[in-house]
Amino acid sequence: MKPTALILDTNVLWNRDLCRRLSARIAAGDVKVYIPTLVHAERIRQIAEHYGGSFAIDVVRQFIADARFELLPLVAEHAETVAEIWLQLRQEGATEDTWRTHRFDIVLCAVARSSGYTLVTEEKGSHFALVPARMSTVELEALL
Repeated sequence: MKPTALILDTNVLWNRDLCRRLSARIAAGDVKVYIPTLVHAERIRQIAEHYGGSFAIDVVRQFIADARFELLPLVAEHAETVAEIWLQLRQEGATEDTWRTHRFDIVLCAVARSSGYTLVTEEKGSHFALVPARMSTVELEALL
């Protein structure tokens, strides 16, 4: 695998084997892996919901640290790209219901598009087509 930068969607973080393999590639200097803060928030919500009273935020933070993934904060450029993507989607017929249903993914697409990093996701939808560099976990597994 050539040196590259990846952004992981929430669904990828559930694949522990893939995360371990990515971590080894990070240690080898082959790849950088970023977790947008929005994805981090979604993952925390999912884990808290799943584990309820036994949920511990330190465990989530330790997972990110142990894997050597880097948190990628939302910045103004990401917000501005959300607007660009939304305008494109509106021109293609997207409605306010589209926004309500897919706003999390639209922001994720904006982060990937504005950073130029490859988005790894299992999600589908017209908003993902607006990200120039993206791949599925199957495609990533083949590269590893």
